[in-house]
Amino acid sequence: MNTTHRLDGLTALVTGGARGIGAAIVERLVAEGAKVMVADRLGDAAESVAAGARAGGGDAIAYAVDLTDRAEITSMVESAIAWNGALDILVNNAGVAIARSVLEATEDEWNTQLDVNLRAPFFALQVAARHMVERGGGKIVNTISTSGFASSSTPAPIYDLTKGGLRQLTISAAVELAPHGVNVNGVAPGTIGTELTTAVLDTPEKLARATARIPRGAFGQPADIAAAVAYLSSSDADYVHGHVLVVDGGWLAI
Repeated sequence: MNTTHRLDGLTALVTGGARGIGAAIVERLVAEGAKVMVADRLGDAAESVAAGARAGGGDAIAYAVDLTDRAEITSMVESAIAWNGALDILVNNAGVAIARSVLEATEDEWNTQLDVNLRAPFFALQVAARHMVERGGGKIVNTISTSGFASSSTPAPIYDLTKGGLRQLTISAAVELAPHGVNVNGVAPGTIGTELTTAVLDTPEKLARATARIPRGAFGQPADIAAAVAYLSSSDADYVHGHVLVVDGGWLAI
């Protein structure tokens, strides 16, 4: 990992930070010098990630949250602000994917994915942005997906819809908040080697097809996404507004 301590002294909140891409983001932001609140519905797992960061000399705390509850979303952001007196970086990373065709999807699956993937990021962004506007700046990074640009390989129309919506939220919020010094951007992972990926690509045939579709010829790793988030969270990206940085090994280029 090549770090530059670009985030020294800054406070960050990462949702979905207990595993996979989220845990890698926490690790990278801490390595860059940020103090990080690890928010996740899996409180014990979030504490494990935070404890690992502290063991390595970083500063991190865990926060258990239900992102389907708006009051808890507000409390989460307010707690992050209160922790060090300010919130400099919000990473809306938490997400849920349910592979179900348009013919079979249920209302519960609709509600769950919209709540976690779109509603929660909006209200977390809203609370954080109000604070950042008052302070004169901040960074907000949304984890989107290549599914925000194209259909998922496995039918998942509701998931695709939420990621497309989050992509548009990123663009619209960026335009509104840029005059206040608040940068809103996104990162769009392609196929990344996580538990979620292996759960969906659960046969050798599925794995082979997915890999063959990637020009790089291999899945990405959580650290690849974390590096992009670190850049967008830093002063190096001060003039970047409303951009979605695709990290997919060339998948969308085909």
